[in-house]
Amino acid sequence: MRSLTVALALGFGLAVAACSQAEQQNAQAEAQAKSAVAAQDVKETAQKAGADIKDVAQDLGIDVKKVAQDEDVKKAAKEVETALKGLGAAAKDASKDDKDAADAAKAPAEKSKG
Repeated sequence: MRSLTVALALGFGLAVAACSQAEQQNAQAEAQAKSAVAAQDVKETAQKAGADIKDVAQDLGIDVKKVAQDEDVKKAAKEVETALKGLGAAAKDASKDDKDAADAAKAPAEKSKG
């Protein structure tokens, strides 16, 4: 494998050396031109992608604003808020009831110690 790589490198070196200076300059100019075209293509594609993303983001913002202003959504949000408040109050009451029951259970045990 190593000898194949060396042979290819020598062959490439001899081929480049055999080319005239003008041919080397032409090849270099072509490579630079292709590189410039590829860079421009990448730039244009990136600009188009950026514009597409901006358009989608604007459309999404408009849709979100419409949903947020929808009366049914506002009503549902209020219902969820009320339900959460009720759930919190029920949890607080249940906690208080558990504490009261625990205190009531402790009282006879503490009286018997004393």
